[in-house]
Amino acid sequence: MRLSASRDSDADNDRTTLASWHEWEVRDGERRIILCVATSLELRPGFPGFDASQLETLIRDATDMMRTSASPIDAIRIVPERG
Repeated sequence: MRLSASRDSDADNDRTTLASWHEWEVRDGERRIILCVATSLELRPGFPGFDASQLETLIRDATDMMRTSASPIDAIRIVPERG
């Protein structure tokens, strides 16, 4: 089962606004909280437009969001923006 609560968050005032939300995954009675971050970056290595340094920056920003969250987060999921 997956439930979602949408919101927009700033990783930091100096950074671009990241569209993010939390998803809860429940398996065998255990709940995991996932921080989901949507991006327009190309996420597939080897495809045109892929930039490893931009992806690393996004991962760092998402990790900062995870660490400063009021609720404990178990994992980060980076997904393509919907067009």
